[in-house]
Amino acid sequence: MDTKYEAFQRLNEIFEQMDALISEVDYLTRHEFPEDYPNASSYWIAHIKSALGNYGYHTYSTTFHSFLESLEEEFDDEETSAELMYFR
Repeated sequence: MDTKYEAFQRLNEIFEQMDALISEVDYLTRHEFPEDYPNASSYWIAHIKSALGNYGYHTYSTTFHSFLESLEEEFDDEETSAELMYFR
């Protein structure tokens, strides 16, 4: 197996873990510290969600999610090219 592809798979796993963890942070903060939640959700939670990129926050920069999507396209292109070469 290609080392780059393994790294890509691991990045996807990390993304999923980060996504689950920030959702848990959001939930716990909202329910256990409601007096602090408005500030937290407006600032540092929003920054983390924005950087992850799959929460609907508008950003002009690359997000972790968009980075993974571009890598996925790269691997799809390589796979398609390899398949085409195989069938020639």
